[in-house]
Amino acid sequence: MEENQTFTQEQVNELLQQEKSKWESEVLNPIQTELAKYKPAEKSDAEKALEQKQAELWQKEIQLTLKSEGLEAFADFFQVKDTDELTAKVKKLKEIINGMKIDNSYKPNDHKSTDKYSQYEKSGNVVGMIESKLASLFK
Repeated sequence: MEENQTFTQEQVNELLQQEKSKWESEVLNPIQTELAKYKPAEKSDAEKALEQKQAELWQKEIQLTLKSEGLEAFADFFQVKDTDELTAKVKKLKEIINGMKIDNSYKPNDHKSTDKYSQYEKSGNVVGMIESKLASLFK
């Protein structure tokens, strides 16, 4: 081709189409043929149904495990792949909940010291009350 040669838009489009066809036949088609060998086989309806049943069974196992541990309210937060992971997450969640129960439980903050006199007074032991008063006098 000459350097000063001019082409019409139609000629340019035709040349591009020729090069595209050449590239598709020489490069793209052999690559696609080779890749098709490695493509996984399509699953049959029976295999798809079996996978669906396995997924449903796994979800039921998760629900049953959580229910037996008293954690069924947290079922939406469990996205696990196997039993070991499920067991580990259930154990961790129970530890967190038990820690929260302890933290939120009643903790008295104004401790009164109990002396012998008040102990005897609660039990109704008059002799013990007198002994504690006399003992405090002779210290």
